[in-house]
Amino acid sequence: SPGGAQAWVAMDTVSLEHQIQSVQRHISFLKKEQMALLRDLHLEILRLQKRCSELTHDLEMREAQSHQQELASRELESKCRALESQLAERAAANAELRREVAQREALVSALR
Repeated sequence: SPGGAQAWVAMDTVSLEHQIQSVQRHISFLKKEQMALLRDLHLEILRLQKRCSELTHDLEMREAQSHQQELASRELESKCRALESQLAERAAANAELRREVAQREALVSALR
C-alpha cells in the first residue's frame, strides 16, 4: 500500500539522519583529536628547537674554550723554546768562563 511505502521512506530518512548525525559526531571527535595531536606536536617541536639551541650554544662554548686552550698551549711552547735557548746560551757562556778560570789558575800556578 502507498501508506506503508511512505512509512518506510520516513523510517529510512530518520535512519539516514541518525547515521549522518553519528558521522558528524565522529568527524567532530576526530577534529578535536587532530587539534590536540597537532598542539602536542607543536609543543614537542618547540621543546626540541630549544634543546637544539642549547646544545649548539654548548658546542660553540666548548669550541671557544678549546681554541683558547690551544692558543695558551702554543704560547707556553713558544716560551719554553725561548727559555731553552736562553739556557743553552748561558750554559755555553758558563763553559767559556770555566775555561778562562782554568787557564788563569794554570797561569797562577805556573807563576808560583
